[in-house]
Amino acid sequence: MMKTTLKTRSVLNKLMAVAAVAALTLPMMATASTANVSIAYDKSELESVKGQKHVYAQLKNASLKLCGTTEERIAGTLTVAVENSECYEGTLTAAVKRLDHPAITALHTN
Repeated sequence: MMKTTLKTRSVLNKLMAVAAVAALTLPMMATASTANVSIAYDKSELESVKGQKHVYAQLKNASLKLCGTTEERIAGTLTVAVENSECYEGTLTAAVKRLDHPAITALHTN
């Protein structure tokens, strides 16, 4: 009887964990396509390699915040991690295109 109770609790805990992850993930996926994250930079930063790398790093961080982690262990499932990765790549590419600066584009394509 003790094993059945522990097994039942374990199954219930796993189901609750899956439901919690799903509840947190679905709203993020639904809002990712409409959310905006902005970065602040001075145009003079684009004149130096160090500044360009800083601006590009900000774009990467903002894209990651918007889309969520690409690490499966943290995302919860491989499917979510892949969806987050696709969102990240698309968001970062769109941000680089919107900024439209040759050095940032070069950083992104290399």
